[in-house]
Amino acid sequence: GTSRGSGFCFGPVDWVAPSYTVVNMIRCFLVINNFGKPRLMKFYERLSNEERQRVIESAYGLVSKRLDDLCNFVEDDSLFGGETQLIYRHFATLYFIVICDKAESELGILDLIQVYVETLDKSFENVCELDIIFNQQKAGLILDQMVTGGLVLETNSQEIVSKYKELERNMKQQERELKSPVASSPRTF
Repeated sequence: GTSRGSGFCFGPVDWVAPSYTVVNMIRCFLVINNFGKPRLMKFYERLSNEERQRVIESAYGLVSKRLDDLCNFVEDDSLFGGETQLIYRHFATLYFIVICDKAESELGILDLIQVYVETLDKSFENVCELDIIFNQQKAGLILDQMVTGGLVLETNSQEIVSKYKELERNMKQQERELKSPVASSPRTF
């Protein structure tokens, strides 16, 4: 056999995996009161109930012991592994806690928490812990407008409120349609 020299390889080819960019993500968003009772929990990673409880207890243990004048970033490899950090804000009786990848911007996450609290304020007119307790679905849907699958989608508070109000109108319209008797004439076959 002679060599063809055409530049084509007719032998086995080593496959090289395409390079993917690593997506920074939020692992969970927690709202916990001063006594350690979770008021809102969104996990963006599959965990068993026991693992979730451990994360909630660990997160509360970390933030509740800290003085208010310390920074709002905590690194603890035991929560989700070596590449995560905990970022939080303490407002009145509630801790708003985000556990995310270390590559996430700490200031960006603090801004996300701030926007969430401002959006709750606009939605509930001066939000308090009881609003979150008695309106879990609304508080969760507002968070879902901002974060989906661990990725931040929206941080404009006015846009979030208007999307939620539109969703609320649609839900009320569907409710009315289901409750109203359908005017139907007798059917003949």
